[in-house]
Amino acid sequence: MPTNPVFTLVDGSGNIIKTVSNGDGTSTLTTSAAATTTTFITYLSGAQAVSNVGVSFSTAAVSGLAVDVTLTSFTGGSSPAVTFFVDRLGSDGVWYRVWTSSALTSTGVTSVQIGPVPAGTGIVTAVLTGTARFGWSSTGSPTAITFSASVIGR
Repeated sequence: MPTNPVFTLVDGSGNIIKTVSNGDGTSTLTTSAAATTTTFITYLSGAQAVSNVGVSFSTAAVSGLAVDVTLTSFTGGSSPAVTFFVDRLGSDGVWYRVWTSSALTSTGVTSVQIGPVPAGTGIVTAVLTGTARFGWSSTGSPTAITFSASVIGR
């Protein structure tokens, strides 16, 4: 008995293409990316610790991340700076860095998209492995760093 191969159509970002009924007898093609987003981490604006090895979360249901950070101020220190990062967990149990911000020394906004997209798109190309983490480290001995941040997956 011959078998029929089964294929899943995806767009250039790896999002599954599917047909959705419009309710009027017609249908529209859409992608899984249009369906849902998941908020993994939210830090409301406030003083945070000077470093954090990372808060981990499951990326099993998403293919990309949006990471947004608004740095407000530093308390104490001598020429303080902070660097934010996203790591993914390898099958060997080791955390691998997929994105690192520049060393931020003044107020401002940093945003990045991370996902399985072609190089040259302005998006950090990385395949999420099922578990990721978001964290930060500082230099210049601040006693606190004030910022807000969010990590959202889709």
